[in-house]
Amino acid sequence: HAAELTAGFYNVAGRDGYRPIARMLARHHATLNFTCLEMRDSEQPAEAKSAPQELVREVLSSGWKEYIDVAGENALPRYDATAYNQMLLNVRPNGVNLNGPPKLKMSGLTYLRLSDDLLQTDNFELFKKFVKKMHADL
Repeated sequence: HAAELTAGFYNVAGRDGYRPIARMLARHHATLNFTCLEMRDSEQPAEAKSAPQELVREVLSSGWKEYIDVAGENALPRYDATAYNQMLLNVRPNGVNLNGPPKLKMSGLTYLRLSDDLLQTDNFELFKKFVKKMHADL
């Protein structure tokens, strides 16, 4: 949490620094929107001590604990199944519920970067599968 502390944000072990932000958003009926949904810890350089999966989980959980809508987006232009699957895990952390709406789910997802790369045949076919999976239980 070095970057957070450097910026003056108090989010140390044992303290949920994002919950007060989620609480304030709840008072204003706002949606918490967060980025880097496609990133995985294992894809980051070890020396960076970056943990995007934990960060996303921490932020989204803070929003859900305050009963606000939580949304997200990807940060990087990626067109692969690994990134799409990571996004799906974040959108519905408990998976698909065949007996009703999932307990936890994001209210929205913004997929960034419509590009020529996305529209290449293989990439676009994979993207269409991702969109179908996004709507699996709706």
